[in-house]
Amino acid sequence: MKTVRLSESLKSEIRENAKKKFKAANPEREFPRDGMQVFTDEGYQDKINATVKHFKDTWGYDCPMESVDTLAIRARWEEEQDDGEGNTHVKEHDESFNLNLPDIRVPSFLCRYREMSVEVEADNPVFLECMEVRMFNKNVRDKLWDEDYKLKNVLNEFATLNQLMKSASWLQPLIPAERLQKMHEKDERGERIKHQAELADNELSSLRETILEDALLGDDT
Repeated sequence: MKTVRLSESLKSEIRENAKKKFKAANPEREFPRDGMQVFTDEGYQDKINATVKHFKDTWGYDCPMESVDTLAIRARWEEEQDDGEGNTHVKEHDESFNLNLPDIRVPSFLCRYREMSVEVEADNPVFLECMEVRMFNKNVRDKLWDEDYKLKNVLNEFATLNQLMKSASWLQPLIPAERLQKMHEKDERGERIKHQAELADNELSSLRETILEDALLGDDT
């Protein structure tokens, strides 16, 4: 069995393989994408129609319109927090999420770059679902970071792949196949050293005898 050095590049490959397996076992959740529920529940189409009518009644010409395909929902709220020492302070939250829309015509002053931005209550069902997904995914990423950090520290304790496999063979699925194959190759250095010793004994036997005789005679030359 050959000795394979646990190089920085090999450590990096092991960590990347570990991340892939973690992500496969702990997939992140998808955010809600359909903005029509919010658009309908909040009555935006009725408001747009009323705005267009009011604009023409006021200015005498049609309201400039543009198409949008994104609904950006935003909510702001305050929350009292305890600092652990009996003191409370108010923390302000401001979060937003983008949802998809079919092409909808809205007054141009209500949109920018095909996006219509609106404010919703913090208890809006779609907004709450988005917040839940964001927190879930954050916890997944935090756990991934923690496991990768621990793996990095453990790998730094080993100088060779051989040592790592001897101590934690269950990590084998993370090791690139070619590195494992190299490790399991027969180490021929011992055979080569034996061959070299036999060669020296056979070919230089006369010189060996001369050196031994010289040592017995006490010649220092």
